[in-house]
Amino acid sequence: MPARRRGWPLTWRGAVLAAIAMAALIVLAAITTFVVVRASLRESLDVALAADATQVAALYATGATGSARDLLQGPTGVVVVQLYDPLGELLVASQPRFTDADAAIPRDAVLLAREVPARWRGELVGMPVQAALAPFEFGIVAVMGDTTFIGEALARLTRDLALAAVALVAVSAVAGWAVAAAIVGPVRRLARAAQRLDPERLEPIPDPGTRDEVGRLTEVLNALLERLRSAMGAQRTFLAETSHELRTPLTSLQGFLERASRRAQPEVRRDLDDARRVAAGMSRLVTDLLQLSRGEVVREVDPFLVDPVVDVLMPVAEEWPGVRVDGDEGASTVLGDPARLRQLVRNLTANAVRAAGEAGVILRARADGEDVVLEVHDEGPGVPAELRAKVFEKFWTSGGGGAGLGLAIARQIAEAHGSALTLESRPGATTFGVRLPRMELGDDDA
Repeated sequence: MPARRRGWPLTWRGAVLAAIAMAALIVLAAITTFVVVRASLRESLDVALAADATQVAALYATGATGSARDLLQGPTGVVVVQLYDPLGELLVASQPRFTDADAAIPRDAVLLAREVPARWRGELVGMPVQAALAPFEFGIVAVMGDTTFIGEALARLTRDLALAAVALVAVSAVAGWAVAAAIVGPVRRLARAAQRLDPERLEPIPDPGTRDEVGRLTEVLNALLERLRSAMGAQRTFLAETSHELRTPLTSLQGFLERASRRAQPEVRRDLDDARRVAAGMSRLVTDLLQLSRGEVVREVDPFLVDPVVDVLMPVAEEWPGVRVDGDEGASTVLGDPARLRQLVRNLTANAVRAAGEAGVILRARADGEDVVLEVHDEGPGVPAELRAKVFEKFWTSGGGGAGLGLAIARQIAEAHGSALTLESRPGATTFGVRLPRMELGDDDA
């Protein structure tokens, strides 16, 4: 299974997405506002200049008495009037610096206004201007306004919009986090409820009482749990009936093989012994299946004073002639269920024999402080680090044989004795161990 990338919590992702969406909307709104205001300012100035140009042209056309300055309505107060002849040559201006030739509007633009009013926008004498041109009988009049105030107004608007955008993005991030938390909250509670489930306790997840997506997901999960409970019940029934039906003929088969081995000639006794070991392995598998079907967890032990070497390791080693025992008889005593401990060591030994062969397996009992450690060591290829947690799961196998029950049951037996099953592994050396408290016996106890 590919490794999952570590990502942000869903709440934070929702907040970030909300902030990004809000930022995009704010930027779009700011750009729209900037464009609209700029166009509005320029249009307002164009309208005012066009009105001024029309009135000044009318004044010159009629020859009436008056001053063009009195007619000007430019919004900035900085309005310049220029007069051009019919050929587009600048004749005079209301301000001296706009009289020079380099202050004249391009001739092409002036000539366009000989028939109808026109507009022009550009830069003259280092100043951005807008101009409205209108024809009259003796030429063209141009009324120009300084547009510097428009740039200054737009700069202030841009600064204010940027500050407002930053504040709104911050507020939207907080609001987005709150909204995302409210949305994700039911999903998080549902995940916590599902996390508390295990194969031993598959109760329905509490219904949130809503008919939204979370309620629908809860219904789907509960339906899945119900199917899983039914499947596991059917599995237990099948395992119990199958193991019960197999146990009696296997016990009889082992008895027949043992009796035949005692009576057989030496040349066939080895084959019968091999058959006995195969039958014993099948019997252990049936026992594991029966144990699994009766509750899957070893909850109770019948404690006795046990010599780990004599009562546990040696009986198991006798089932595999090549397996060695490392430990002194009578060197220590522990309190435990001898049958369960033999089952634990037997399951570990069967697993080790499959990995390394009988000659590569050692059963140990060693003192470690106030405890005695029972170990099953093999010289097999080892267990990869990524699989060490999986080997204790029921029905998980590495493909080397077995039903995937031995290590799971061994761990349950260790836990029933108040201990834990440990695993240390590297290529060429794998050790399973269980730690049990050592009992100090006095003379009377002996």
